[in-house]
Amino acid sequence: MPDMTFEEVAGLARAAGLVLSQEDLVEVTHRLNTVIADVEGFSHPDLDNIAPVPFRPLEETDDGQ
Repeated sequence: MPDMTFEEVAGLARAAGLVLSQEDLVEVTHRLNTVIADVEGFSHPDLDNIAPVPFRPLEETDDGQ
């Protein structure tokens, strides 16, 4: 994913009801792009090769059954 631009981050901030100064916008943009790049680097299992595992909700298992 390409880095988010200052304009994109400012738009997201406005949509969330946040007001960012220019200084904050630079910092938030940098941090957000860093987080996105780190998350993209996470590895995950190939889910097509993993058998599903049935489970019971905790509410059903609290009584020891």
